[in-house]
Amino acid sequence: MIDLSYRSRIKDFHNQMNNQFGFKILNILNGQVMYEVFQTNKLLEKGEYIPFNEAMCSHETSVAIFSDEFINLRALGHKVSIQEYKNLTMTPLKPLFEKEYKCIVLWFGDDMFCQINMLTVLAYLEQVAYKGKIFFNMINEITYRIETIEIFLSSYKKVYQQVLINHQFPKIQVISSMFQGIALYMEYIKDDNEIVTYIRENEDRSQNELLKNLFQSFPQYGLGDVQYLKIIETITKV
Repeated sequence: MIDLSYRSRIKDFHNQMNNQFGFKILNILNGQVMYEVFQTNKLLEKGEYIPFNEAMCSHETSVAIFSDEFINLRALGHKVSIQEYKNLTMTPLKPLFEKEYKCIVLWFGDDMFCQINMLTVLAYLEQVAYKGKIFFNMINEITYRIETIEIFLSSYKKVYQQVLINHQFPKIQVISSMFQGIALYMEYIKDDNEIVTYIRENEDRSQNELLKNLFQSFPQYGLGDVQYLKIIETITKV
Protein backbone atom coordinates (compact mmCIF):
# COMPACT_ATOMS: atom_id res chain seq x y z
CA MET A 1 0.00 0.00 0.00
CA ILE A 2 1.33 3.46 -0.89
CA ASP A 3 2.08 5.68 2.11
CA LEU A 4 -0.54 8.46 2.30
CA SER A 5 2.08 11.21 2.58
CA TYR A 6 3.76 9.97 -0.62
CA ARG A 7 0.40 9.72 -2.39
CA SER A 8 -0.19 13.35 -1.41
CA ARG A 9 3.28 14.27 -2.73
CA ILE A 10 2.51 12.61 -6.09
CA LYS A 11 -0.82 14.46 -6.32
CA ASP A 12 0.93 17.76 -5.47
CA PHE A 13 3.41 17.09 -8.26
CA HIS A 14 0.57 16.42 -10.71
CA ASN A 15 -1.15 19.66 -9.74
CA GLN A 16 2.06 21.63 -10.19
CA MET A 17 2.67 20.13 -13.64
CA ASN A 18 -0.94 20.61 -14.72
CA ASN A 19 -0.88 24.27 -13.68
CA GLN A 20 2.29 24.79 -15.69
CA PHE A 21 1.66 22.66 -18.79
CA GLY A 22 -2.08 21.98 -18.88
CA PHE A 23 -2.97 18.70 -20.55
CA LYS A 24 0.16 18.55 -22.72
CA ILE A 25 1.94 16.14 -20.36
CA LEU A 26 3.00 12.56 -21.04
CA ASN A 27 3.87 10.34 -18.07
CA ILE A 28 6.04 7.32 -18.93
CA LEU A 29 6.05 4.62 -16.26
CA ASN A 30 8.58 1.81 -15.92
CA GLY A 31 6.44 -1.16 -16.85
CA GLN A 32 2.94 -2.54 -16.59
CA VAL A 33 3.14 -3.25 -12.84
CA MET A 34 3.83 0.41 -11.98
CA TYR A 35 1.09 1.46 -14.39
CA GLU A 36 -1.41 -0.81 -12.63
CA VAL A 37 -0.32 0.47 -9.18
CA PHE A 38 -1.00 4.01 -10.38
CA GLN A 39 -4.40 2.90 -11.69
CA THR A 40 -5.35 1.06 -8.49
CA ASN A 41 -4.33 3.98 -6.27
CA LYS A 42 -6.06 6.55 -8.52
CA LEU A 43 -2.82 8.38 -9.25
CA LEU A 44 -3.58 8.71 -12.97
CA GLU A 45 -4.88 12.26 -13.16
CA LYS A 46 -4.67 14.87 -15.93
CA GLY A 47 -2.27 14.14 -18.75
CA GLU A 48 -1.55 10.78 -20.37
CA TYR A 49 0.11 7.72 -18.85
CA ILE A 50 1.87 4.93 -20.70
CA PRO A 51 4.02 2.00 -19.54
CA PHE A 52 7.43 1.22 -21.04
CA ASN A 53 7.23 -2.57 -21.11
CA GLU A 54 10.84 -3.54 -21.72
CA ALA A 55 13.95 -4.98 -20.05
CA MET A 56 16.69 -3.15 -21.93
CA CYS A 57 19.38 -4.57 -19.65
CA SER A 58 18.93 -7.91 -21.45
CA HIS A 59 19.54 -8.89 -25.10
CA GLU A 60 20.82 -6.98 -28.10
CA THR A 61 19.56 -3.65 -29.33
CA SER A 62 20.13 -1.28 -32.26
CA VAL A 63 21.38 2.28 -32.69
CA ALA A 64 18.04 3.51 -34.09
CA ILE A 65 15.65 3.13 -31.15
CA PHE A 66 12.16 1.76 -31.94
CA SER A 67 13.15 1.18 -35.59
CA ASP A 68 12.27 -2.04 -37.44
CA GLU A 69 15.76 -3.34 -36.66
CA PHE A 70 15.24 -2.52 -32.97
CA ILE A 71 11.88 -4.32 -32.91
CA ASN A 72 13.30 -7.39 -34.67
CA LEU A 73 16.31 -7.63 -32.32
CA ARG A 74 14.24 -7.13 -29.17
CA ALA A 75 11.59 -9.66 -30.22
CA LEU A 76 14.31 -12.19 -31.03
CA GLY A 77 15.99 -11.65 -27.68
CA HIS A 78 12.76 -11.96 -25.72
CA LYS A 79 11.77 -15.02 -27.80
CA VAL A 80 8.44 -13.60 -28.87
CA SER A 81 7.00 -12.91 -32.31
CA ILE A 82 7.38 -9.45 -33.82
CA GLN A 83 3.62 -8.97 -33.49
CA GLU A 84 3.67 -9.98 -29.83
CA TYR A 85 6.49 -7.51 -29.20
CA LYS A 86 4.60 -4.74 -30.95
CA ASN A 87 1.45 -5.48 -28.95
CA LEU A 88 3.27 -5.51 -25.60
CA THR A 89 5.84 -2.75 -26.04
CA MET A 90 5.14 -0.57 -29.07
CA THR A 91 1.35 -0.18 -28.91
CA PRO A 92 1.32 1.38 -25.40
CA LEU A 93 3.97 3.85 -26.61
CA LYS A 94 1.82 5.19 -29.48
CA PRO A 95 1.15 8.56 -27.77
CA LEU A 96 4.91 9.12 -27.58
CA PHE A 97 5.23 8.54 -31.32
CA GLU A 98 2.11 10.30 -32.52
CA LYS A 99 1.50 13.35 -30.30
CA GLU A 100 3.39 16.42 -29.17
CA TYR A 101 3.84 17.24 -25.49
CA LYS A 102 5.11 20.29 -23.63
CA CYS A 103 6.36 18.08 -20.82
CA ILE A 104 7.36 14.42 -20.38
CA VAL A 105 7.60 12.94 -16.90
CA LEU A 106 9.62 9.74 -16.40
CA TRP A 107 8.62 7.57 -13.44
CA PHE A 108 11.47 5.09 -12.87
CA GLY A 109 13.27 3.51 -9.93
CA ASP A 110 16.95 3.94 -9.16
CA ASP A 111 17.87 0.28 -9.81
CA MET A 112 19.78 -1.00 -12.85
CA PHE A 113 16.70 -2.36 -14.65
CA CYS A 114 14.88 0.98 -14.44
CA GLN A 115 17.89 3.15 -15.21
CA ILE A 116 18.83 1.27 -18.38
CA ASN A 117 15.20 1.52 -19.51
CA MET A 118 15.22 5.25 -18.76
CA LEU A 119 18.49 5.72 -20.64
CA THR A 120 16.80 4.19 -23.71
CA VAL A 121 13.83 6.55 -23.44
CA LEU A 122 16.09 9.61 -23.06
CA ALA A 123 18.21 8.49 -26.01
CA TYR A 124 15.02 8.19 -28.08
CA LEU A 125 13.92 11.69 -27.08
CA GLU A 126 17.28 12.98 -28.34
CA GLN A 127 16.89 10.90 -31.49
CA VAL A 128 13.62 12.72 -32.33
CA ALA A 129 14.94 16.10 -31.13
CA TYR A 130 12.29 16.53 -28.42
CA LYS A 131 12.21 20.19 -27.31
CA GLY A 132 9.89 20.15 -24.29
CA LYS A 133 10.60 19.88 -20.58
CA ILE A 134 11.61 16.53 -19.03
CA PHE A 135 11.32 15.59 -15.39
CA PHE A 136 12.51 12.35 -13.78
CA ASN A 137 10.56 11.23 -10.74
CA MET A 138 12.88 8.75 -9.05
CA ILE A 139 10.38 6.52 -7.35
CA ASN A 140 10.75 4.02 -4.52
CA GLU A 141 8.69 1.10 -5.83
CA ILE A 142 7.80 -0.08 -2.31
CA THR A 143 6.73 3.16 -0.61
CA TYR A 144 6.27 5.27 -3.78
CA ARG A 145 8.24 8.14 -2.30
CA ILE A 146 9.47 10.37 -5.15
CA GLU A 147 12.43 12.64 -5.77
CA THR A 148 12.01 14.99 -8.73
CA ILE A 149 14.96 15.88 -10.98
CA GLU A 150 14.78 17.99 -14.14
CA ILE A 151 16.58 16.33 -17.05
CA PHE A 152 18.33 18.23 -19.84
CA LEU A 153 19.01 16.35 -23.06
CA SER A 154 22.60 16.50 -24.26
CA SER A 155 24.46 13.21 -24.76
CA TYR A 156 22.09 10.39 -23.81
CA LYS A 157 22.10 8.93 -27.34
CA LYS A 158 25.90 8.70 -27.20
CA VAL A 159 25.73 7.12 -23.74
CA TYR A 160 23.09 4.64 -24.95
CA GLN A 161 25.34 3.60 -27.85
CA GLN A 162 28.47 3.35 -25.70
CA VAL A 163 26.71 1.31 -23.01
CA LEU A 164 24.13 -0.85 -24.82
CA ILE A 165 25.75 -1.23 -28.24
CA ASN A 166 29.50 -1.12 -27.47
CA HIS A 167 29.30 -2.31 -23.85
CA GLN A 168 31.73 0.41 -22.77
CA PHE A 169 31.55 2.51 -19.64
CA PRO A 170 30.80 6.08 -20.80
CA LYS A 171 33.14 8.98 -20.14
CA ILE A 172 30.21 11.39 -20.43
CA GLN A 173 28.77 12.56 -17.10
CA VAL A 174 25.24 11.39 -16.25
CA ILE A 175 23.02 11.77 -13.18
CA SER A 176 24.15 9.70 -10.17
CA SER A 177 21.34 7.10 -10.33
CA MET A 178 22.12 6.40 -13.98
CA PHE A 179 25.86 6.23 -13.27
CA GLN A 180 25.18 3.55 -10.62
CA GLY A 181 22.76 1.74 -12.95
CA ILE A 182 25.35 1.64 -15.75
CA ALA A 183 28.04 0.37 -13.34
CA LEU A 184 25.71 -2.46 -12.31
CA TYR A 185 24.88 -3.18 -15.96
CA MET A 186 28.59 -3.56 -16.73
CA GLU A 187 28.78 -6.18 -13.97
CA TYR A 188 25.52 -7.82 -15.07
CA ILE A 189 26.65 -8.45 -18.67
CA LYS A 190 29.75 -10.36 -17.54
CA ASP A 191 29.52 -14.13 -18.05
CA ASP A 192 30.48 -14.73 -14.42
CA ASN A 193 28.78 -11.83 -12.70
CA GLU A 194 28.00 -11.79 -8.98
CA ILE A 195 24.45 -13.08 -9.55
CA VAL A 196 25.70 -16.08 -11.55
CA THR A 197 28.30 -16.80 -8.87
CA TYR A 198 25.63 -16.69 -6.15
CA ILE A 199 23.32 -19.05 -8.07
CA ARG A 200 26.14 -21.54 -8.66
CA GLU A 201 26.99 -21.49 -4.97
CA ASN A 202 23.35 -22.14 -4.02
CA GLU A 203 22.22 -24.62 -6.69
CA ASP A 204 21.11 -27.10 -4.02
CA ARG A 205 18.31 -24.79 -2.86
CA SER A 206 14.76 -25.05 -4.20
CA GLN A 207 13.85 -22.66 -7.01
CA ASN A 208 11.42 -20.72 -4.79
CA GLU A 209 13.99 -20.31 -2.02
CA LEU A 210 16.68 -19.32 -4.50
CA LEU A 211 14.42 -16.69 -6.09
CA LYS A 212 13.52 -15.28 -2.68
CA ASN A 213 17.19 -15.04 -1.73
CA LEU A 214 18.10 -13.40 -5.05
CA PHE A 215 15.46 -10.70 -4.57
CA GLN A 216 16.79 -10.03 -1.06
CA SER A 217 20.48 -10.15 -1.99
CA PHE A 218 20.44 -8.10 -5.22
CA PRO A 219 17.66 -5.48 -5.03
CA GLN A 220 19.96 -2.91 -6.67
CA TYR A 221 19.59 -4.76 -10.00
CA GLY A 222 15.79 -4.49 -10.01
CA LEU A 223 15.43 -7.83 -11.80
CA GLY A 224 12.20 -9.80 -11.83
CA ASP A 225 11.55 -13.53 -11.66
CA VAL A 226 11.59 -13.75 -15.49
CA GLN A 227 15.21 -12.55 -15.65
CA TYR A 228 16.33 -14.67 -12.69
CA LEU A 229 14.66 -17.82 -14.01
CA LYS A 230 16.42 -17.39 -17.37
CA ILE A 231 19.78 -17.11 -15.60
CA ILE A 232 19.03 -20.15 -13.46
CA GLU A 233 17.93 -22.14 -16.53
CA THR A 234 21.13 -21.20 -18.41
CA ILE A 235 23.34 -22.28 -15.49
CA THR A 236 21.55 -25.58 -14.84
CA LYS A 237 21.78 -26.51 -18.56
CA VAL A 238 25.59 -26.32 -18.49
